[in-house]
Amino acid sequence: MKLAVDAERVLCTLNTGTVPAAGDARTVVREAMAAPIASPRLRELVRPGQKLVILTSDITRPCPTHLMLPEVIAELDAAGVKGDGVTLVFGLGIHRAHTPEERRKLAGEQMHDRLRCVDSDPDDVIRVGTTRRGTPVDVFRTVVEADVRVALANIDPHYFAGYSGGSKSLVPGVCGRCTIEANHSLMLEPGAAPGQLDGNPVRDDIEEAAALVGIDFILNVILDDSKAVVSAVAGHVIAAHRHGCGLADRLFKVTIPERAAIVVASPGGHPKDLNVYQAQKALDNAAQAVKRGGVIILVASCAEGFGERVFEEWIA
Repeated sequence: MKLAVDAERVLCTLNTGTVPAAGDARTVVREAMAAPIASPRLRELVRPGQKLVILTSDITRPCPTHLMLPEVIAELDAAGVKGDGVTLVFGLGIHRAHTPEERRKLAGEQMHDRLRCVDSDPDDVIRVGTTRRGTPVDVFRTVVEADVRVALANIDPHYFAGYSGGSKSLVPGVCGRCTIEANHSLMLEPGAAPGQLDGNPVRDDIEEAAALVGIDFILNVILDDSKAVVSAVAGHVIAAHRHGCGLADRLFKVTIPERAAIVVASPGGHPKDLNVYQAQKALDNAAQAVKRGGVIILVASCAEGFGERVFEEWIA
């Protein structure tokens, strides 16, 4: 899409920052796995015979699972853990199920053929507890019954959870509907904002809920606007994630000279504009840049329509 506006009427154009990658994507990921934050290496946390799950993102996220998995599996190989004891779980939350072709594409041909690859199921869950804020925590059975849980994700600002990544792979990633609805209802409380972790009720609830099951190790990457891996962090679910959020800030936090009367915004292309449910998240960022009473124009493909039935009923 092209937008024609007289130059003198443009206050500013906001783009993500530029951070040179330390190497090719596999090298960046491999180096993070070799130097985990506040954690032993993954090979030291697992042993043969254990049931292991790797949680990763679904098709609505740009997480490059196919680039990350080989380095995770290399660590498991070093520990003598066989592929038939490893399940790759795509965290759907309450999104639609994947097609077989989508699962293969996300995992990569070799990893898809080596691992058991499944979608999470919000109806096949086990109640593991309740958070202090009253969120009932229902988690996909396969994840609860595993001995070791590893989580893959990308980190970028999230419109009410502060950032993606970290414990968010488990909650809401592989939870039941009532867990997701209860946690997301906290978005209306003070502190639930993009780029904010301390005092964020949604993030606090996510991390408390995830701790009821436990994530033993994470691998999170930071992507630039071309979806290239520029940084990666691995290790402890909280400490490594916090470090990764600091790295993400170099790309995603910008200063504006003043609020504008009209803001034209984009979610950033596929997969973030796959449907209205995903694309509308960009409105929160745009709202930080528009004057009171101003106009936001959201440009998004939304090839799959609204994307979520309850959301469609609510917004209609």
